[in-house]
Amino acid sequence: MKKTIKNILKFLGFILLGAILFYLVYKDFDFNAFFKELKYVNYYWFIPAFLLTILSHTSRALRWQMLLNTNGDKSRFANSFFAILNAYFANLALPRLGEVTRCALVSKYDNISFSKVLGTMVSERLVDIVIIIMLTILAFVLQTSEIKTFIAENPGLGENLDKILSPKVIIPVILVCVALLYFVILIAKGKFNRIKFFEKISNFIKGFWIGLTSLKNIKRPFIFILHSVIIWVLYFLVFYICFFAFEGFEQLGILVGLTVFVASSFGMLAPSPNGIGAYHFMVIQALMIYGISNEKAAFFALVVHTMQTLFAVIGGVISLIGIPLANKDK
Repeated sequence: MKKTIKNILKFLGFILLGAILFYLVYKDFDFNAFFKELKYVNYYWFIPAFLLTILSHTSRALRWQMLLNTNGDKSRFANSFFAILNAYFANLALPRLGEVTRCALVSKYDNISFSKVLGTMVSERLVDIVIIIMLTILAFVLQTSEIKTFIAENPGLGENLDKILSPKVIIPVILVCVALLYFVILIAKGKFNRIKFFEKISNFIKGFWIGLTSLKNIKRPFIFILHSVIIWVLYFLVFYICFFAFEGFEQLGILVGLTVFVASSFGMLAPSPNGIGAYHFMVIQALMIYGISNEKAAFFALVVHTMQTLFAVIGGVISLIGIPLANKDK
């Protein structure tokens, strides 16, 4: 009962955070004008965006399957694919909930230990982080002058970045992380196995490590890298295609699309359901760098995020129907 109440409070907390962020971004937004502008959006562009989204999930499922199938385990593509669709759907309720649910689904239907499945998921996420960092560097290099101009015109943003990256903040964070890592290593080595609770955690960490190190056991690393590139190229194209659905956005160009896409990716990392609020803020700020008015940028962010949410709902429904059918023989 206490666990249920805790989960409900956690759910409400994340929803509240998303609502607050959304309110702060859109408190001065003219929603009457928003509904009038909707008729000028070319919704046909969202069809190829949806198809490319499905292709990106397909590539992600194939890449994940390569990690899952190391060390003698065997995962079915259908289970990986439907689990990924389910993950995006679950993230609409709670941030990062989708990562847990997709691991649970694959563990259940493919009979692979949850700790190993979780480890493989973390491995692929680490690869994604490397790609995001590379894209961020690329965007800064290619659009340095525009970004510098924007920061100069918004001194408050630069001051906040300096505070976050100051030694007073960074050093304590590093020390805490090192201490936690050392404690986890001691648990993994079985130093506290005399206590049953820590013994269970030790076994979990060992299974997790097997999954995490599955990268080194991939049989076809080139194919894995190729899928990683394809996934993020498709993610970018899904976002960039949306430019053509709005008047005046198609002329912004592919480099602008890259910068705004990177900003949107960081917005999705916020601890709110589906990045609500944070996603909108990051996209709006990025578009304003290139002279797009706050109103037009806010309109674009709201429509695109809504369409992405709709894609996640459609994918979720497909997964809820598909995964039981794919495993009806079990």
